[in-house]
Amino acid sequence: MTDGIRRRRLLGGIGAMATAGVLAGCSTETSGGDGGDGGDGGDGGGGGGTPSWPSYLDDAQGDTSQDARGQSEVTVEVGPDGSLAFDPVYLRVDSGTTINFEFVSPSHNVKPESQPEGGSLDGTEGGEMETVPEGETYSVTLETTGIYAYYCGPHETTGMKGGISVE
Repeated sequence: MTDGIRRRRLLGGIGAMATAGVLAGCSTETSGGDGGDGGDGGDGGGGGGTPSWPSYLDDAQGDTSQDARGQSEVTVEVGPDGSLAFDPVYLRVDSGTTINFEFVSPSHNVKPESQPEGGSLDGTEGGEMETVPEGETYSVTLETTGIYAYYCGPHETTGMKGGISVE
């Protein structure tokens, strides 16, 4: 009977190690430009690697990225040159950084798609299709670490999306 218990413990341990190895293989990280498998706006990773962006951003217009860690304030242009994009699309910042969304063309807004629990990205005022006039700014200070995904309501289907990794 003792041999049966030892054998079960051994097999259970091997199973646990195999499962951990499979799960570790699933957590690969990707660079900002190619989207990635990501997750649900969970913990944005921290430290040296690149963030694992959610698959929601796979069809985002543009592939601009900026590592703004170490800066207290960062600007994201909304609709630069009349485009249906955010610039940068992928942004890395430290906790406590203020993000200024500058509306450089008309007919856009910023709406949260996903964010970590306790995240403060409320988006611009009004409904899904209510836009912000050109020249206006929407600012938010992000304290909660993790991945924030957002979009422009009127242009979400064209891929006007962006992501912020707060680390």
